[in-house]
Order: sequence, then structure tokens, then C-alpha cells
Amino acid sequence: MAMPLEARTLRNLPVAVRLVLAVFLISVGLGYFSALVQLHFQIASPGKLLPEADDAVAAYHGTSAQSQLERLISAGEAKPFNGSGSMRPAFTRRSAGWSKAIRAKADEDHVPLNVAEVRVRAERDGERLALIHWIRAGAPEQPYKDDAFPLPKELANHPITAKFIETGPDGNKRVRIQNLIEQRCVRCHSADAGGAPADYPLDQYEAIKHYTEAESGGGMSLLKLAQTTHAHLLAFSMLYGLTGLIFACTSYPGLLRIVLAPWPLLAQWADIACWWLARLDPIYGKAIVITGGLVGLGLFLQIALSLFDLFRARGRLVLLALLLAAAAGGLVLKERVIDPFIASEHTSESP
Repeated sequence: MAMPLEARTLRNLPVAVRLVLAVFLISVGLGYFSALVQLHFQIASPGKLLPEADDAVAAYHGTSAQSQLERLISAGEAKPFNGSGSMRPAFTRRSAGWSKAIRAKADEDHVPLNVAEVRVRAERDGERLALIHWIRAGAPEQPYKDDAFPLPKELANHPITAKFIETGPDGNKRVRIQNLIEQRCVRCHSADAGGAPADYPLDQYEAIKHYTEAESGGGMSLLKLAQTTHAHLLAFSMLYGLTGLIFACTSYPGLLRIVLAPWPLLAQWADIACWWLARLDPIYGKAIVITGGLVGLGLFLQIALSLFDLFRARGRLVLLALLLAAAAGGLVLKERVIDPFIASEHTSESP
């Protein structure tokens, strides 16, 4: 005998079961929020809350051909400090004697520490830009061996740490490029340093040259793309499948359940397909913002509607109160933590 529809709805399950389902749905929502935070640090440009179309194109399709070394020292400082994130902090907060250099600048210029930090950052950015110019010039060997790379005209008026600048016999300024690399890179990337960076030595010109050669295509590597696809198709499919099954057992109209229950799973297929297609055409990289948004929208609707269907009037009032409290807390978090952090990225990570 067919079970009546009312008997099959979520709110007729035992209270303990409904509480478990409610906590599960909320946990999935929190997990998705943490994934958005990760997207900010891994893909979004400095000063942007979430990745935009250009960020997705750069991450999956790539921009102009760029060497691995240039890519790492050009990436935003908020990205992970490793070989797939950013090495820009090696010129600033991860460099040896960073705090000491700021205090010395404050004493030398008779300025507060915050002003001194801005000036030191400008000098360190000059170092980084000088190294990029050397890389783009083809990483010539002779200037490296002579420790004398001609100062690019574009940097003539840009602050650069004094110890890396010298004046040649012809009166022209030169960058002590070998010394700069030793101070900012070789300190960790040498066999004697130990640890993971020692596996990628930069203490010999031949080794450095390898990382200054432009990489064809750019964008996410096939290895990382395969790993990311594997993780999403297994882990997230399980989560979206469970949230979809929960929503399929709600008391909403059948047509709504048929459309919304598989929505995140289908949107995820489209999203992952765009990841791979973006390697061929940047238009698919721009579409990732749309497909990713559809995944998030579908998941949000599943969670919100399922939570309200789990309980009757009093339970819904409790849920509404919790949602309002969460919204108020989120607003405070945005104003006091997120907005100041985003604003700080504009100043500390400007190209």
C-alpha cells in the first residue's frame, strides 16, 4: 500500500532524526562558506571579496606566458606561501630581519613605524620589480655573474633597497641581481637550508634559469586540475547528493522538488566541465563564475527550504530567530573584520 504523502514528509520523522538532519544541513552550509573563504585566498585578486571573471580566467586558462619564478613573486601576498601560491612575502614579512629593517628605517627617517613600513615595502617592491625585469630580459647570465644588471629606466625613480644598487664606471646605476637573489631566495632555496624548499635550489645560475623560462599555456596545471576534479566529484557529490535527497523528501510541490533536488549536482557537472574547457578557451573561464554561482544558489535553497520543512510553527520561529542572529553577526563580521582586511589588501598588495 502506498504511503500517504503527509506521512513521508520530513516533519513527521522523530525529533532526534530531524535534529540530526538540521545540524547536518547547517554544517554543509558552514563548510561551503569556508570554501568561499579559500576561494578568496587562492583565486581572488587582492582587494576583491570573491573571484571575478578575470580571476577565473587567470586561474584556469592563464594569462600571457609567464615563468614560474615571475608568477610566484607577482602573486598576491595573501596567497599560501609555497610553490603553488606566492613567494612575494620573501621580499617582505617572510624576509630575514623584516621587523628590524622597519625599525631602522623609522630611526633613520625619524618617522612612526607604520610610515617606515610603507617606505620599506616600497623599497622591497623595487627589488621585486628589478628581478622581474631581469627575468623578462631573458635572465641574462653575464649580468648575474657580474652581479650588475642595468637598472631599468622604468625603475629609475622607484625606491629600491640601497644595498642592491651600485653605480658603475660609466656612471649608470646597476642592480646587484645575484646578491638580491641570494638574500631573498637562496636563504631558503639551497641544499644547506634543509626542508622542502631545499628540493628547489636557486643557488646556481643553471638552476635559476630553469625557473625563469616562460611556461606555455599557463593556468592551472593538469595535475592540480585532476586532483581538484577528483576531490569535488567524490566529496561534494556525496554532500550535494545527501542535501538533494533530504530536499526530495520535503512537502514542497513535486515540480519544485524535481528541479531543485538534483540542481547542485548538475550545476557542479557544468562547473567542472568549464574548468577543463577553460584551458582551451577563456570564455569558459568566465562561465565558471556563473556555474559556481548556480551551485551555491542551489545548495542555499536546498538547505534553507529543507530546514523550514523539518519543523512546524514553533520550530520555524526558532530557525528564523537563529537566521536573523546569524545575519546580524555576519554584518558585524563584515564591517569589523572583512572590510578592513579587504581594504588592507589594496595597500599591501598593489602591483
